[in-house]
Amino acid sequence: MKLTVEKIRSLCTDKSFSRGAEYFREGRVHNVRLSSGKVTSVVEGNRTYRVSVRLPRATEASCTCPYDFEGYCKHIVATLLAVADDYERMAKEANEEGQRFNSVLESSTEKQLKDFLRREIESDDWLKKHFLIYMTGEEVNGGKSVQDYKKEIAELYGHPSGRRYDTMIEYGNEIDFSPFNDLAQRHVDRKNFIEAAKIYQALSEVIAESMDMVDDSDGYYGGMFDLALEEFASAVNSAELKHEEKAPYIEYFFKKYIANDPDYFQENYETALESICTSREDLEYWKRLLSPCIPDSIPSPNRNWERYYESKQLLSMQAYILDKLDDQRSREELYDLLGKHYLNDEEFCNLYVRRLRKDGKMEEAARVAEEGVRCFPPHLASELRHFLERFYEKRNPEKYRENLKSIFFEEREWQYYRKLKEISGSDWSKTLKEIIEHFSSTRNRGIDDADKHTLIGIYLREKMYDDALKEVLRSKSLEMLGQYYKQLSARYPSEYFDAYKQLIIPFVDSRIGRDHYKDVVRELRQMKKIGGFESEFNELTRFIKEKHARKPAFQDELKKL
Repeated sequence: MKLTVEKIRSLCTDKSFSRGAEYFREGRVHNVRLSSGKVTSVVEGNRTYRVSVRLPRATEASCTCPYDFEGYCKHIVATLLAVADDYERMAKEANEEGQRFNSVLESSTEKQLKDFLRREIESDDWLKKHFLIYMTGEEVNGGKSVQDYKKEIAELYGHPSGRRYDTMIEYGNEIDFSPFNDLAQRHVDRKNFIEAAKIYQALSEVIAESMDMVDDSDGYYGGMFDLALEEFASAVNSAELKHEEKAPYIEYFFKKYIANDPDYFQENYETALESICTSREDLEYWKRLLSPCIPDSIPSPNRNWERYYESKQLLSMQAYILDKLDDQRSREELYDLLGKHYLNDEEFCNLYVRRLRKDGKMEEAARVAEEGVRCFPPHLASELRHFLERFYEKRNPEKYRENLKSIFFEEREWQYYRKLKEISGSDWSKTLKEIIEHFSSTRNRGIDDADKHTLIGIYLREKMYDDALKEVLRSKSLEMLGQYYKQLSARYPSEYFDAYKQLIIPFVDSRIGRDHYKDVVRELRQMKKIGGFESEFNELTRFIKEKHARKPAFQDELKKL
């Protein structure tokens, strides 16, 4: 798969992309290697960082840097750009290497292969164990217990026989679980599903029990746990067990869910329960297990967040089971549950509305949704608003307009703005005033960037260019000037040039370093494009050069103007 720049941009923030592109151009990406659909590299930053990316989608990536914000870090971005720039050659080399390996393997004699394998295994204890698991596992049929498998898997962590040490597995150090996954898959291929389930159960338990040793709760090891538990449930389903045979597995997953250790895997156990409870008997058994745990009420999150979340999750589980059973008695129980709690939590309110809609009770669904909209903050009532928008479109034009407006206020999606304008007709000027007042109203307490951009977007769409300019200038931000440069600089060249002139000197003085100097030159290039101010621009750049004459790196960048 050949990566595109657009795809890479979608995986990171603008800042990470910009910095990653600089790293790539500066040649900081080294040892880029593509093999078996995995790209690895070394990137030079403040330190040397290791990057790993799984293709083709490039949505599985890791880096040893401490970046912990939205999207991918600049090191991953730089690596992806390096791959995109030279993919054809890298793919060709990887393909040739694979072909050569297969050719040599096919031409090797049995004696050569055995000699090579014996020599390699003698110096690698883990390879020896991998070999034994692979070679002896084919004929195993119920010969090992879950505990037997757990002991073998535990050795990978450095605690033989399951005994723990205080050794911490650093971020980026990925234990290879493939021998056990391969062994389980071979049992699946032979339709020996229960033995495969034992291996996946052991693997999921060892990973979960060892998470306090791992500096990576939701990355590689979290992913390996997800896979093991998912395959565990899949193996149980593939065995096509009778309910009596499946019941112990249902009880196992439920007890793991209730134990909630570690707490970030609880949702996985619930998903496993949903996967294996396929018959009415399964669901009724799950319901009986759950019954003693059902709370009478949902406590306030402000008083006890943990009890609030636990109660909410248990009641949600009960609602799921009742919804799946879907007989007369279960429907009555479900309506009782949702009717009792729908104003305590927006998820129950959404579920109540969905169920009412499913049963054709549209007027009742609208009433519940209206109550929810009044009860919950706007950002929690989005689904309710969207239902009411569709419900009132043909029934009540005024309520339809109000819901469209509320959705636009919260989501800032222009499709709802266009709909509002279409249905407002001659009243559009009044509606437009209300919208502008809404996004301007936060200024006294500090209008946020999203509201600023929405407000400017409205002004530009309505050709209110003077107002758009005022809002851009009010921000006193070079980033904001740059974002609306194309729409406004030609219309207001003097105002735009003056704004740049006021902001550029403090920006120059704000930091040092070549990356910053490049940012400065980029802003100066934007200034230079504004026609009619050549002498003022030249005077400004002379002043900057003289003021920073003792910064050779800056002088070097200024020569590129």
